[in-house]
Amino acid sequence: MKHLIRDFGTLFTLLNICFAAQAQRPSEVVKWGAEITGTKPNAPSAKLSATIMDGWHVYALSQPDGGPTPLKIGIPSGSPLILAGPIAETKVVRHFDPSFNMETVYYLKTASFNLSLKGGEAVPGKTLLIDVRFQACNDRLCLPPYTMHVSATFRRR
Repeated sequence: MKHLIRDFGTLFTLLNICFAAQAQRPSEVVKWGAEITGTKPNAPSAKLSATIMDGWHVYALSQPDGGPTPLKIGIPSGSPLILAGPIAETKVVRHFDPSFNMETVYYLKTASFNLSLKGGEAVPGKTLLIDVRFQACNDRLCLPPYTMHVSATFRRR
């Protein structure tokens, strides 16, 4: 009987941990937005921004391999536009994380990224899709890597 009570207690604890982890979804922890910031003929630009919930952080574009999942930003295949060069990232925080046994690089509270684009024309009313793959963590847990599809509409200037 003692084993049954102990096993039930262990199962109850594990279920609570699972439900607590599921209570926070990556899309709730990090809110993404995008806007078209430049409409030069055949060379528009976009700004991608993230608002990160207090107590959480998102690993950076510059996060080295061998640890948490770094941020990845891309334009889906089939889009008339592609990235024209490196993405300028916002200021990062560097911190040695004993869980990964390495220096981690991440963003707190907010992050913004400037995307230079090429390959097509910015047509008013059309939508640019941006794929964002990220991992969010707090001091106790890391959410699984997640891909958001963020959109920005070209507007008349």
